[in-house]
Amino acid sequence: MKPLRHGMVVLFDHDGTVVDSEIIALKSAWRLTGEVAREFPGAQHYELDEFVKSFAGKPYREILKNIYADSLTTLNECDIDALVAEEEKRAIERLSIEAKATEGTPKVLSYLRDDGFEYALVSNSSLQRLSACLTSAALTDYFPSEQIFSAHNSLPIARPKPLPDIYLYAAKCLDAEVSLCVAVEDSISGVRSAVAAGIGQIIGYVGGTHISEDERTSRADALQSAGAQQVIERMDDLIGLL
Repeated sequence: MKPLRHGMVVLFDHDGTVVDSEIIALKSAWRLTGEVAREFPGAQHYELDEFVKSFAGKPYREILKNIYADSLTTLNECDIDALVAEEEKRAIERLSIEAKATEGTPKVLSYLRDDGFEYALVSNSSLQRLSACLTSAALTDYFPSEQIFSAHNSLPIARPKPLPDIYLYAAKCLDAEVSLCVAVEDSISGVRSAVAAGIGQIIGYVGGTHISEDERTSRADALQSAGAQQVIERMDDLIGLL
């Protein structure tokens, strides 16, 4: 693996990367989607495992538009807004109880902090959702508010990954050269966001529980195809790179 240079700013994705939250949130979203399909006809059906593989890293608004791709008139924007708010509420309820740090992440964050690396959290999730997860995962001490960037709340207009806006905003706030930043991402949309922003080094991560053992090789290949230069399965492998 290519070693990273000390002095780079490490920008972590949150869901499925720093916190093992994807499977919790996706199960909640899948259950809600089943309720939605009974009320609003025309939804494409997904079994849970297929739902997880298809929609990891994607906001619920995008999920709804995907499952109703062939009947977009079924849900109007008011319906979608209400369902997005309901998904957020339900997810936060579960995450505030169940969210845990991904294996090895506290060790990595302690290493970065103690060794003088600058790092931050760069996520599509809302600040309320991030706070619930970080509290449940006992990671709040590692991420003060000035090191947390939300595509939902931090930008003037919400522009989630795969758009590059939140990465560019985080780099600007941290007074960091984008080309000297490292992104750690578990999703294709996250990697594409980092690529579009011009992040200098992109590390794929496939250690979250939402990625099965059988799927890890294909997910690693997909992340590299999207633009990740390297892929790690264990978070503490990042220390070896640094």
